[in-house]
Amino acid sequence: MEASVTYRELLRDRPKDIAHDNRIGYLVGSIMPALYYYKALQLRSLLRDQVLETLGRVDLLLSPTTGVAAQLLEPDPIIDAKGKGNHIPWLLATTFSLANVPALSVPCGFTVTGLPIGLQIAGRPFDESTEFRAGHAYEQNTDWHTRHPNI
Repeated sequence: MEASVTYRELLRDRPKDIAHDNRIGYLVGSIMPALYYYKALQLRSLLRDQVLETLGRVDLLLSPTTGVAAQLLEPDPIIDAKGKGNHIPWLLATTFSLANVPALSVPCGFTVTGLPIGLQIAGRPFDESTEFRAGHAYEQNTDWHTRHPNI
């Protein structure tokens, strides 16, 4: 909901300047009832508690950055069915953003079609240096960060 307020004028005046899925999210946020927003904040708090509890037992959490590998950018789709409303893969980074914990994404490979794959490194709040050291160590032992997709 905050983003729909922050980008209200852009959404009203130049909606095509906002990526499709972000535009849909901002529009939904602008009409979401306060009761649902409050419930979402409660769920966010539960998620944060679970992530912090896990980070109390380990130094870092590693995951893919997105649920699927990168895809080619295409024009906004024509939405003619409920299932077509979201065409960008679910970002796994959302978990750490919602939990308000720091996360770093580093390149870790390419798909068979030459598109990049990201490795996400998440850690404890106020201990970002651990993530930076892990990301740096990973990059020192691989060369993914030096490669570029063929575009």
